[in-house]
Amino acid sequence: MTLLYVILLASAAVVLAPATVKVADRAAGYPLAAVFIFAAALLARHLPEVGRGQVLEFSLTWVKDFLAPGVDINFSLRGDALGLFFALLALVIGAVVFVYSAAYLPKGKGSTSFYVLMTAFTLSILLLVLADDVVVLFLAWELVSLASFLLIARSGKAGEDGSQRTLILTFIGGLTLLTAVAIAATSAGTTNLTEILASPVWGESPALSAWVALLVAISAFSKSAQFPFHFWLPEAMAAATPVSAFLHAAAVVKAGIYLLLRFSTIFHDVALWNWLLIVVGMATAVMSAVFALQKTDLKKLTAYSTVSHLGWIVATIGVGTPLAITAAVVHTLAHALFKSSIFMLIGVIDHAAGSRDIRRLGVLWNKLPWTFGSLLIGTASMAAVPPLLGFVSKEGMLAAFEEAPIGTGPQIILLVAAAVGAFFTFSYSAKIIFGAFFDGPRPMDGVHEAPVRLWLPAALPGVLSLPLVFMLGSFDRPVDAIAQSIGMTSRSHLSLWHGITVPLLISVAVLIAGVVATVYRRQLWALVEDKALFPRSGNEALSAIQKASQKLGKAAGKMSDTHNPSFLLLPIIILIIVLAGATLLGEGIDGVPLAPRVSGLDNAWDLVPLAIIALAMSGLVRTRNRLTGAVLIGMVGVGVTLQMLLMGAPDVALTQFTVEALSVIVMMMVLRYLPEKFQPVRNKPRWISSIVIAILAGIAAFLAVWALIGRHERSDLALWYLKEAPGITGGDNVVATIIVEFRALDTLGELSVLGMAAVVIAAVAASLPRFPFTPGTRPAPFGQSQLNSVPLRKVLVLVVPVLVIVSVVVFFRGHNASGGGFPAALIMGAAIGLTYLSRGSDEIVFGKMTPIHLTGIGIIVALSAGFIGYWHGGLGNGGFLTAIHGHAFGQHWTTSLIFDLGIYLAVLGMLTMAINALGGYLRPGTEREYLPWIHDKDSALPDTPRVVLEDEDDPYPEPINPSSNPLALLNKAEARTKKESPRAVRKREGEN
Repeated sequence: MTLLYVILLASAAVVLAPATVKVADRAAGYPLAAVFIFAAALLARHLPEVGRGQVLEFSLTWVKDFLAPGVDINFSLRGDALGLFFALLALVIGAVVFVYSAAYLPKGKGSTSFYVLMTAFTLSILLLVLADDVVVLFLAWELVSLASFLLIARSGKAGEDGSQRTLILTFIGGLTLLTAVAIAATSAGTTNLTEILASPVWGESPALSAWVALLVAISAFSKSAQFPFHFWLPEAMAAATPVSAFLHAAAVVKAGIYLLLRFSTIFHDVALWNWLLIVVGMATAVMSAVFALQKTDLKKLTAYSTVSHLGWIVATIGVGTPLAITAAVVHTLAHALFKSSIFMLIGVIDHAAGSRDIRRLGVLWNKLPWTFGSLLIGTASMAAVPPLLGFVSKEGMLAAFEEAPIGTGPQIILLVAAAVGAFFTFSYSAKIIFGAFFDGPRPMDGVHEAPVRLWLPAALPGVLSLPLVFMLGSFDRPVDAIAQSIGMTSRSHLSLWHGITVPLLISVAVLIAGVVATVYRRQLWALVEDKALFPRSGNEALSAIQKASQKLGKAAGKMSDTHNPSFLLLPIIILIIVLAGATLLGEGIDGVPLAPRVSGLDNAWDLVPLAIIALAMSGLVRTRNRLTGAVLIGMVGVGVTLQMLLMGAPDVALTQFTVEALSVIVMMMVLRYLPEKFQPVRNKPRWISSIVIAILAGIAAFLAVWALIGRHERSDLALWYLKEAPGITGGDNVVATIIVEFRALDTLGELSVLGMAAVVIAAVAASLPRFPFTPGTRPAPFGQSQLNSVPLRKVLVLVVPVLVIVSVVVFFRGHNASGGGFPAALIMGAAIGLTYLSRGSDEIVFGKMTPIHLTGIGIIVALSAGFIGYWHGGLGNGGFLTAIHGHAFGQHWTTSLIFDLGIYLAVLGMLTMAINALGGYLRPGTEREYLPWIHDKDSALPDTPRVVLEDEDDPYPEPINPSSNPLALLNKAEARTKKESPRAVRKREGEN
């Protein structure tokens, strides 16, 4: 349970961050850091046993029978040596960054968003490196991308471009990872990561291994900023310094490294993997080292140095040997220590001197002695100067390159490239020290050392690079355990001296050349600063791709940018004809011949719906009146409903009938914005084309029916549902139980779509033109609607209670008979639609927030029913949306009923949103304009004359003359208010 406790602690930090900031302001970093240290301590106490090969595990069923019966998605966590290494890295470095942030951040300015996002960032990384299910792994991967995007974006306009590029590029990696894990899970028959990595399918199918290896590598490249994704990481420097320190040392970039190490279990001997990682990694390392040397902004310089060192690690992982894996792990640790320290110390310089550009700094080594000494150790470790941890890790990587499985010639090229990269690494490390503390042109009078609480946590990780070298023996067993968790046997022996070797000779040559270059640093820097090394930068290339994509999208959008249905229908109809024809000429569906079995009319009642539909369609194509057309379309729906009922599908028939009723109501609302009659077609080519399309549509419908009418047998799956579903679910309505139990996850997705539909309806309806009307009159676009609504209002008194009762009955009987949450909500929606129609004027049927509340509560209720499923058979034995059945009070109860209630509420919310938005004038932004006409007697606008009726409860107290306009009474009241003085009006309104 330790892993679960760690995740819960990180989650608690996210939840408690706002309250902690409210109490302690920026000092909230201290208690939050304590939470992470405590979580690290929980993991650290298991290090001895994990070092011996044991594994910490936790698993909770999330979704049962996802890929196949018995194949579940589990919220699985696994703490082997590799996972614990990266988890401890994130927790410890994160804690140090939080302590630093408590002194670095300004007081009372946005600390809440910073700490919430940073704690969420840490939680995402922990979930990623401890995940033992590829679904959890992918979700955590995307959460890391979102957290980094939000942390960069919170810096304001300066971070706008960088955050967008970060999101685009890392999401590209997310798509490739999704593809990779989907292929891996389906190939291995499980979503469990450990089982996928142990599956024999990788050895049996080299082509599959190569393709998945390519996808995983691209995903890691996007996160670890490898070419061609290298340019997003320096752009992320707009974020605050603590964000940069954490992001570069232990968060996003290390996520890519972790992914490569984890999948090295199956890809370490795949040639494509070896070549791709080595070439891309070392090319990125050398290229980014040169880019770093070009920069004068210390933060951007250090950012490119991160890209370069990540290239070293990626190339080392690509070698794939046990020595290479252990060397990559050691350098990952060394890099996390010195890079987090360098970033935070640059923040100290910026804080003290007011700039981090070396052209605006001066001699600072004597002004900031502690910062200078600490940064000197950190950059020396980055430059691989002995006796520091960075030197040991670089020696290990050079030794690993000698074992690269690419042949002798390429090995030599790799070592030469590594030597060049190491030289530039030494050079840009020297540029940080001399540029920040010695060579600056500006006087630094008044600059003094930063407070201890600021520079000490910044210095601590980098300074550790020195004492850790004298404890190298204690690293052998842990790094061997990490190699073992990847599936390799390693016998490490870390030390400063391994004799005179090729790596040592390279290191000595680099140190000598680096010192010489430092002496002539001004000339060297002048050669590369402000020079364009490539025709286009990465940002320019991405911008060009975005513009090309926009043009392509506009060109594709023009294909549907028309109100002419003929243009849209013709391709669809032709496609149906082609598919139906191919089906008839081919072997049928699933090998079942589709020769029609027409033996004559077997049910005379089928002629009734046919006659209804034929009469309605005959009238529909002849009418010129839009309102008549809407009614006839509803008549067609009634005919189809009757046909479904005659064929023994009462559930579908009930749903179809209520949908048709509501569709007619919605069409009536929309028709008010259109002319009363259809315009005659005077364009002969258009008239001919319409006839052609109508004929083709008829042919398509005929061929589709002809192709499918021959298949009368039920499929094996349908027979299984009919036979097994009642016993499993305790319900006889197989259709309903499929929706809320067997395919509940699909239904939940459709439920979220309904919620989005409600949002879209509100957005579209808010953009519709308003009916012009003058104050003192109610908006009534149909003119005589007040008069027409009188009979409906009288009938409604009897009909609505019946519909409500029917809705409730249909809801509760859906498990065993025709019904369920969806048709029940449609019946209630019909009652609401009739209520609107009875008003006689535009008014909302519910409060403006009611549809939103109904939809939101419905989705929450459905989700809650899903979580209850975890208690099936005891906590941990069930899964998300697993139905729990039981009997009480003589009735059969199930959590599916709760899920169905969520469907009911969400559908009701969507329907009320449609009726409110299309039929009510209380749209977003127009509340005050129309509020006086919505039953609120105290909310009249100051500039609008208030119409006070004799009886507010009955807006029509006088008998209505059928021959007169029903709005005359309101106009009369308006005339009366105009004759009275404002004082008399206020007095009379007060009396009322």
